[in-house]
Amino acid sequence: MSHLDNYVTESKARVSADKNTPLERMQAILEKARNVLRQSGNKVYTSTANLNGIAVQLVTNVYHQWDFWKANWHTAPEGLLPHATIYSVNGIPGEEPKAYYCPALATSVFVNTEYYGQCKSWALGMSAVVLAKRFNTHSIHGALASWKGKGVVIVAPTGTGKTTQAFKLFMQQEGKIVGDDWVYVKFPTELNVSNRKSLIAVQPEKALYMRTETEKDQPWLRPIFDKCKLENILTMKEECEFLEQEEDFCKQTNSKCVFTRLKTDHCYYAFGNSRALVPRELLLGSEKVADEAPVKLVVLLRRDSTSPAAVELDSDEAIDVLKKGEYQIRPGAGPKELWGKMGNESWYNPYLLEKDDESQERYFRMMFEDWGIRCLLLNTGVETVDQTHARILEAIKNAS
Repeated sequence: MSHLDNYVTESKARVSADKNTPLERMQAILEKARNVLRQSGNKVYTSTANLNGIAVQLVTNVYHQWDFWKANWHTAPEGLLPHATIYSVNGIPGEEPKAYYCPALATSVFVNTEYYGQCKSWALGMSAVVLAKRFNTHSIHGALASWKGKGVVIVAPTGTGKTTQAFKLFMQQEGKIVGDDWVYVKFPTELNVSNRKSLIAVQPEKALYMRTETEKDQPWLRPIFDKCKLENILTMKEECEFLEQEEDFCKQTNSKCVFTRLKTDHCYYAFGNSRALVPRELLLGSEKVADEAPVKLVVLLRRDSTSPAAVELDSDEAIDVLKKGEYQIRPGAGPKELWGKMGNESWYNPYLLEKDDESQERYFRMMFEDWGIRCLLLNTGVETVDQTHARILEAIKNAS
């Protein structure tokens, strides 16, 4: 019997989604969801999160999602009415697992899925709609770390090393982690060049929703993950897809299977989309955590075998890369039959529920042109982790 706080969901990745559900269809889905909730009695869980001042309410009969939600977000002040609502309901008859968002109602419904990651990302997407329309705030799918008080925003498709590079900065003596997934940048309504201060980036989460496969290259994370809330960790050796059974050999690490090597009952990299919800201060202490940082550098990452190791981009070039958003689809980021194939996600942001290329371009252009923030495009496919880190560190050292 495993000692882990681990929950295995039936759907282990994002389910298919309708991000522009017509009002009539949404009302029908909502009625089915509420009928099931009424029958759930006292097993209905509610919590309202505070995402940079935006209140997003979760109503669910899925304890796992509510449990992660409470640990992930700051709680909204009592009495604050929700700006947006998510219903997540298991047991709706006659419906396939699916996620629905209706802009007219500022409401999402997750049907017959327990997976937390999509619920979390849509909460961020729903807050992004309100913040952009009402508070001149740009939402970026990226990691944020600081070094000597200078903030580095890393925007990249999954699997190119975004979290790894954020961690490399964070582990520097004068480095701090802010967040590994989402960044809010509030722009002033008027730009007074003679009196302007730094452009400040913040993040909304108390914890990092980390892929546990990170432990393969950073084994110091293992005892930390062991203390955290976990999702879809493999605890049965015979279910591992990377094991050469006859030789007890792991194809992921080219070494003896971790179940044997560490005499353990779980593996953190046997499934590519297993997760740990890690309180930031649990990593290296609260003194290594910050809630905001002035943006001094933007780093874009790609991974291939032919592109240059480093390219400095002007605003037009950076926006072209971001808008195209070419990436390789990783486990958890869509239907399983698409994993490993190439896709496009504008602005490297799959969380955006109401697509607005004009707004995204305007915000990024202001960052690069009006605020003079430098943008580097680095290729993690032709250099080592340490070489890419050295480039980022040198750039942030020289940032004013």
